[in-house]
Amino acid sequence: MATMFLLTPALLHGLGNEGYGIWIVLFNIVNYFNLSSFGFGQTFTLDLIKKKDKPKEVNKLVNTYLFSLFVFAAATSPIFLLLQFNLHWFKLSPDSIPLASKSFWLIYVVFFLNFLGQLPFNILFARQRLSLRNGLEMGRIILNFALSYWILKHDGTVLQLSAIAFGVALVYNLALLIAAKQVLDFEINFEHYSKKLFRKFLKPSFHYFLLGLAFQIILFSEGILVSVLLLPALVPVYSLALRIPDVSMRFIYKVADVKIPKVTTLYDTKDWYNLWLLHNRLFWLTAGAAGSVCLLLLTIGPWIIGLWIDGFEINYWLLTIFSLNMLTQCLMHVPAMFLQSLGMHQRASILAMIGAGTTILFAWLLSGPLGIIGIALASTCSQFLIGISIIPQFYSFMRKKMELTGYSLSLFTVK
Repeated sequence: MATMFLLTPALLHGLGNEGYGIWIVLFNIVNYFNLSSFGFGQTFTLDLIKKKDKPKEVNKLVNTYLFSLFVFAAATSPIFLLLQFNLHWFKLSPDSIPLASKSFWLIYVVFFLNFLGQLPFNILFARQRLSLRNGLEMGRIILNFALSYWILKHDGTVLQLSAIAFGVALVYNLALLIAAKQVLDFEINFEHYSKKLFRKFLKPSFHYFLLGLAFQIILFSEGILVSVLLLPALVPVYSLALRIPDVSMRFIYKVADVKIPKVTTLYDTKDWYNLWLLHNRLFWLTAGAAGSVCLLLLTIGPWIIGLWIDGFEINYWLLTIFSLNMLTQCLMHVPAMFLQSLGMHQRASILAMIGAGTTILFAWLLSGPLGIIGIALASTCSQFLIGISIIPQFYSFMRKKMELTGYSLSLFTVK
C-alpha cells in the first residue's frame, strides 16, 4: 500500500492522463486471465497440507497442478491475440496504439510467469513458510517500486515500465521456485501428471472460480468500461476517486478476516452462542472503523487526495459514491466472511455471477446519460444488491441454531 501511494502520483505526472489510463487498462485486462486457474490453487493447497509427507502423492499433486496451470494460461492466448490486434476498441489515440501494443506483449508474459508462480507460492504457504514467502513478496514489491520510480523520474514510458515488470517477475518467480524446492522435495516431470486428480480438482474448485470471476468483473472492470464506453483519459479520474475508499475497505476487512480460524473452530464444535457473539463483536468493530473512515472521506477526502496528488481535482460525487459503498461493503463483509468460512458459498457464487452481469449491463445503460458517474453507480449498486441477497442466508442459519440453544438472535448481544 505504501509503494502504491508513492508511485501513483509519479505515474500520473510521468505518463499523463492517457498514458496512466493505458497502464491501468492493460493490467486490468490481464487480471482477467488470472481467473483461468479455475480455483485450483485453493484445492491444491488443502490437498498438499494433507499429503505433504507422502512423496509419491506430492509429485502427483505438484505436476498435475503445474501442467494444469500451463494449459490454462496457454488457453488465454487466443483472447490475448484478439485484443492485441484490436486495441482500438479501448478508444486509444492512434499515436498511442503501437506503444500500448508492445507493452501489452510484455504484460502478458508477466501474467504467464506469475500464473505459473502460483505453484511455488502455494507450496510455501502449505509448508507454513509464510515469513519466507512474504519476504520474497516484499522484495518484489520494493524492487518494482524502486525501478519504476527511477524510470519515471527519467521520463520513462509505459513500455519501459512493462519491461521492468517483466524483469522483476522473472527474478521473483525464480526465487519462489528455488525456495519451494528447499522446503518440499518434488520432481517436475509430466509422467507424474494425473488426469484422475485433475478431474477431482474441478468440482470443488468450480464455486471458488465463480466467486473469483464475479469479484473480478465487479471490482476490476471499471477501468476497462470507462475506457471502452468513454475515454482512457477518464480512467485516472475514476481510479483515483476509488483508490483511497477501496484501500481503506481492504484494511477494515482484516478486522473480521483475522478471525476466520476461530470461526471454523466454533462451527466445528457447534458452539453457536459464542459464534454469534463473535459475529456481533466483529460487526460493531467493523461498523465503527468503516463509519469513521466514511465520515472522514466525505468531509475532508478531497483535501487528503489533493495533498496526495498535487494539482489533481477530485470528482466529489465519485468520492461520495465510493465512500458510501465502502461503508456498506464493510458491514456486509462480516456475515459474508462467516458464510465462506462455514463452506456455505455455493449460493453466493451464483448470485455474485448474476450481479457481475448486471454490473456490465447497467454500466452500458447509465454511461450514456450519466457518464462516469453512471459507471460508478452500476458497480456500487450491483455490489450492494449482491450483498443483501447473500447475507440473509447466514442470519437464517444462525437463527435456527440459536433457537436450539434457547437464545435469541440480536445484534446487541455483545460480550
